[in-house]
Amino acid sequence: MGTKTHAPPRFTVDAREGTVAGPGGAVRLEPKVMEVLTVLSSHSGRVVSRDELLETVWPNVIVTEHTLSRCIYQLRHELGKIGGEPGRADYNPIETLPKRGYRLLANIETLSAEFSSAPRGHISEVPAIPFVVGQWVRGDRFYGREAQIEEIFEGHRNCIWLLGTRRIGKTSLLKQLEHIAETSRERRYFPIFWDFQGAETADELHLNFGDALLDADERLERIGLDIKEVEAEDLFVSLERLRRGLRARKLRLLLLCDEVEELIKLHKQDPALLRKLRHAMQSREDIRTVLASTIRLWALADEKEDTSPFLHGFTPPLYIERFSNEEASALIEQSHLVGAERPRFAEGVVEAIRGHCDNHPYLVQLVCKRYLETGRLEEAIEQVATDRMVSYFFSVDFGMLSDAEGNIIQMIARQSVVTSNSIREEISLGPDALEGTLRRLENLGFIRSNTEREFVLANYFFRRWLREMQDDTTPADTPALPVVATANEDLVLHAVAERSTGGLFAELKRRNVFRVGIVYAVVAWVLLQIGEIVFGFLEVPTWAGKLLIVFLALGLPVALVLAWAFELTPEGVKRESDIDHSETATRRSGRKLDLIIIAILAMAVVFFVVDKFFWTSG
Repeated sequence: MGTKTHAPPRFTVDAREGTVAGPGGAVRLEPKVMEVLTVLSSHSGRVVSRDELLETVWPNVIVTEHTLSRCIYQLRHELGKIGGEPGRADYNPIETLPKRGYRLLANIETLSAEFSSAPRGHISEVPAIPFVVGQWVRGDRFYGREAQIEEIFEGHRNCIWLLGTRRIGKTSLLKQLEHIAETSRERRYFPIFWDFQGAETADELHLNFGDALLDADERLERIGLDIKEVEAEDLFVSLERLRRGLRARKLRLLLLCDEVEELIKLHKQDPALLRKLRHAMQSREDIRTVLASTIRLWALADEKEDTSPFLHGFTPPLYIERFSNEEASALIEQSHLVGAERPRFAEGVVEAIRGHCDNHPYLVQLVCKRYLETGRLEEAIEQVATDRMVSYFFSVDFGMLSDAEGNIIQMIARQSVVTSNSIREEISLGPDALEGTLRRLENLGFIRSNTEREFVLANYFFRRWLREMQDDTTPADTPALPVVATANEDLVLHAVAERSTGGLFAELKRRNVFRVGIVYAVVAWVLLQIGEIVFGFLEVPTWAGKLLIVFLALGLPVALVLAWAFELTPEGVKRESDIDHSETATRRSGRKLDLIIIAILAMAVVFFVVDKFFWTSG
């Protein structure tokens, strides 16, 4: 290849003007393409991951990987045009390392001051802000999770499933486990971080494992194991070679698997592959496997055609929950820093951030970052509440829930506080099933309970998003979800829209629509009986009776619509949207309607008896 026999060409970059000059001429680059070049060049020939490029060039903006691929293509094309020399027509300025990222194969002579002052990427970043949002961390920057780490390293289980919502820190926990295993010889684990993302076929799964071996190449060399001794054309042969090589060195394989939801697609294509994979992960004592995923992976727990589903042996899951108060405070105060490096917060701000975020690590860091940028807590909270990325993550997490779980959360959103008994009245679940569902929602961080087992939604931002979704209104300052969502994301968001209409029967019951319908039917019957007597006494034409029936029939849907839109309260009739949706208020209105129904039925019975026995006898 040309890059092996020739020195990389030298380019002169003028970032202020957006131009690049090389041996074959000069070109002008688009702003984002120039930023990608700047980030690649700042790493001095090292590999830059796609995630780092996306986060640095497009901070706090949701874009697909296609956008980055287009920039890489344009950069290759433009540098290739001006970097060529005689005998170098095949020059490729950017090397792609599958599943790892990109590496710039060129010498950058100069950068304008605008970019050289921030060699790591985006010029608007404030280096003094220590919070890492949207990227995994490990080492000193990693906080919390001591219980999970202890369970994984010291527990008796060799097959562990880490379960949590998006952005709760699953990848960071895997990376911290990798870091601890690398730096702690007494544990005698050799970690392999295996990212399943994009593995839609068996070959791609094998390729991803090959990438994981390449990432561990230097560590394998240090223990005297050549990667060529491990690599094989068959995935399971490669896994077995790695296990045996480590066992010969008195090491255990710690397999850290991320984005394991990809196995759902693989299972549909080749169920036998997952059976072999589970056997490879579980059949030996010298392998400890950790899977990390969202609740989507539950689909592999009860596959009907499998006598032994993939997750058998990995359940029950080890939940990745919100931080404790101590862990969240350490994260906010960045306790690993010293002196002036630590961020400064006004009195009461730390507690306010923890309270609004309910100790969710992603939300905590995002609010902290915005607070340090704006200097005002209220503005930082509002920015996060209207952040389309935050709304998107809530949409995806909520869309993964079961119908029963979604209905319970919507019920809590309407009533603010609920109990197990009030949930059971509206949602058909047995006591054990309901208790398990509530426990899972708590473990996932959607709800929390007090000592009296009253349930509320977990954090301010999720409550606000859910209520806005239920009202089917979006504030003017809340941007819509980005149009660049992928096809899978569109399906999830479509499921969320359908979920918002769930629990219709329970909502009709809560708004007393059924009771109003019964009252209307009884009153209509009484009016028809009275009309029959009065019309006969006054010798009214028969068409009048028919007209009364038509009017009463047309009035029924009107009454039901009014029952849906309004509610009877101690202060009178009010619009549904203007009242307090508390359990007490709803039941009080229902009891009033029950008394009205009983009174009207009693009057009807009296009228029937008088009509049947007294007026007829007379």
